[in-house]
Amino acid sequence: MTIIRQNSYLILFFVLIMVFTFYAILSHNTISAQMSQVEIEEGDTLWTLAESFSGTTPHHEWIEEIMKENNLSTPQIIAGQSLKIPSDQLKFAPDETTKFAGDAE
Repeated sequence: MTIIRQNSYLILFFVLIMVFTFYAILSHNTISAQMSQVEIEEGDTLWTLAESFSGTTPHHEWIEEIMKENNLSTPQIIAGQSLKIPSDQLKFAPDETTKFAGDAE
């Protein structure tokens, strides 16, 4: 009992560290990715969408993630359908207005 009394500040310090650690872990897990809606156009497939939006993520992993997020049982999508994709992946969308030196007119 005397050890606890002598080190009460040290014990309190470690308890506070543990509480803040658990709080940080739990609050980090509750932050969900912001989702955006993408309208499917004629000729779109999950593979072509993956080519535009997956960035460095392998296409098959991106497709599995999108299928899970949109509750799709098959990889078939229909024109006019809306799919949810993480907003941070929209930055990988190709910019059609940018022209490079090797691009044909």
